[in-house]
Amino acid sequence: MMRPDHLALGPAIVAQLKQQISDVRQIALRGEMSDVTSGEQISPSLYVIYVRDGVPSGSQSMDGMNHIVQQWMVVVAVQGSPDQLIAKAGQLLARVRDAMLGWTPDTALYDPLQAATPPAAMYLSDWGYFPLMFNADFYA
Repeated sequence: MMRPDHLALGPAIVAQLKQQISDVRQIALRGEMSDVTSGEQISPSLYVIYVRDGVPSGSQSMDGMNHIVQQWMVVVAVQGSPDQLIAKAGQLLARVRDAMLGWTPDTALYDPLQAATPPAAMYLSDWGYFPLMFNADFYA
């Protein structure tokens, strides 16, 4: 049996964000938070990060497919004073949630995205990194 691309949702999330939020300077895939916080920064940016899979017990079907709960994070990166960080991030976080919640990728392998508990925000120098976490039920 040929299994589908296990991480196909990442580029689909990037495309959805680019379509729905066109005034952000950069929207890209990253490997982990350290990739977001290091190197040259652009504000405002959105970074999409694959976090993990969860496999609910008893999720294997008769045809060998599994129900997998994938977690994806979208990190809003903004620069400014503490007051500016909160104002800029708050507006952008709302727009990301609007673009992601309930959205179903253009594939039969995923159910609509749902909110999950994200890690804490990070502040480094005059930068703020504000994550949102999303779960996607994936069938592979």
